[in-house]
Amino acid sequence: MQLNLKRIFMLALFLAVVVSLQKSFADDGHFHPDSLTAITVTGNVIVDSSFAHARYFLDADNDGQADYFLNFGPWWYEPDSSGAVRPSDGQTVTIEGGVEKDDEHNTFSVIVVYQIDGKFWRNPTEPTWDMMGGHQNGMGHHNNMGFAFGWMHDSLRTVALSGTVIADTTFVFTNFYLDTNSDSLPDYFLNFGPPWYQPANGIQRPRNGDFINLTAGLLKNHEIPMLLVYTLNGQEWRDSTVFGPHFGGGWIYENMKEGRYIYSPFDSLDGMFVHPGWKNGMGHGHNGGMMSDSLFAQILEVFPQNIPNRGQNHVLAGYEIAMFNPDGSNNMWMDGMNGGHINFNSNVDYKLHYTDIQLQGERINEATIEVKYWDDRSQSWVSVSDAVLNQQENTITFSSDEVSNYVILSGEQAFTSVSEQPDLTVKGFSLEQNYPNPFNPVTTIFYRLSQSAQVRLTVYNGLGQKIRTLISGIKSAGEHRFTFNAQALSSGTYYYELNVNGKSIVKKMNLIK
Repeated sequence: MQLNLKRIFMLALFLAVVVSLQKSFADDGHFHPDSLTAITVTGNVIVDSSFAHARYFLDADNDGQADYFLNFGPWWYEPDSSGAVRPSDGQTVTIEGGVEKDDEHNTFSVIVVYQIDGKFWRNPTEPTWDMMGGHQNGMGHHNNMGFAFGWMHDSLRTVALSGTVIADTTFVFTNFYLDTNSDSLPDYFLNFGPPWYQPANGIQRPRNGDFINLTAGLLKNHEIPMLLVYTLNGQEWRDSTVFGPHFGGGWIYENMKEGRYIYSPFDSLDGMFVHPGWKNGMGHGHNGGMMSDSLFAQILEVFPQNIPNRGQNHVLAGYEIAMFNPDGSNNMWMDGMNGGHINFNSNVDYKLHYTDIQLQGERINEATIEVKYWDDRSQSWVSVSDAVLNQQENTITFSSDEVSNYVILSGEQAFTSVSEQPDLTVKGFSLEQNYPNPFNPVTTIFYRLSQSAQVRLTVYNGLGQKIRTLISGIKSAGEHRFTFNAQALSSGTYYYELNVNGKSIVKKMNLIK
């Protein structure tokens, strides 16, 4: 009877956790780290093994009752850059993580675990698409070691595989894996690129449980081998030739006669051009003495939250730049961590590219975008005054002999108002944000007309290609709503446009299945 009562008690706790998780997770199934508060707490672990996969709780006040639910990610997840393991029942541990309180039910909080007893467990904002050299402790919640990997990796080998998709939604971005032997365990990590990458043909990332066929470049220097996806179900996802032997990085030499363009692996419009004559007599950072005759240069685009010391900057896009010496050390390391800089003898031409999805997702006023680099001497962000913003091409360019480890695109957030009356007054109509958003698969779009008018409501994909016309005709004055069922569409970002008498308003919505 006692065992049954214990199981009933733990089941009640678990059901409360489910409710709490539903609050902690957005409708897209992702934890949003901005809603999590950093916490470090010590306590005794309570393991409930009555489920198919064990559930973990923490008793922080030694009263034998659970105070926190510990979210370690999928049951099969293990870090590949530390010796951390899931704790056992009764074990006393110190947990560092992000916590969100379930205020409505006043039960206990969910901790997304980052470290166990000082050992790295996971970084929920890790840019896995950049991790060609294997997962590391990373930035953000951890040791500020950066994500650049240099040239120390194995070469790509093209393979053709099929299997079932496993989607891990316990990170900020969904991580995709492939199960090729039907044991419900991941055999490969699927690298589809950053979440804002979308192939021109409009195909979408797969969903959890989908059976897929693909060709990919295989990297084996990971705990779980990584597949750089080239084709998905017979359609091109990524041109296999763009990665090159070093996945976007390249060597620069003291006596080179021509400049070298170094591009970000998943966006050829992101990059830097290094001119001949770059070598400066004195080194910096890790090297400290004479600058090496050759350097391996690399530029990676990372999630804005992975940029340290963001402060009050509204970051649209973030970049990590690395300069490796022939011995594998990174010139950008200062005092055992990233954040340094070096000065070249000639300018480096930078071209940084942002997408409309990033622009709207971060709600940035495009006209206010500027480039800033981190100055480790003043411990502050420095604006590049002569940068050129091209709003037609979504690029910003500048030249400098200063090569900083961190570069950001930032801007002022566009004003958003709950009231739609200004549009109703000026244009004669207004368009509200769809609800719910994100959605799966049904959402409602609301709009208002000040007078009877010709109306067209259209849905576009993330590339701006028309998907479906929802409304076309005369509508009367007043409030209107349209229920949109996206069952036939794949997960992704979509736009909806309300056109009234030749004038239009566009808003973004997210479909997550």
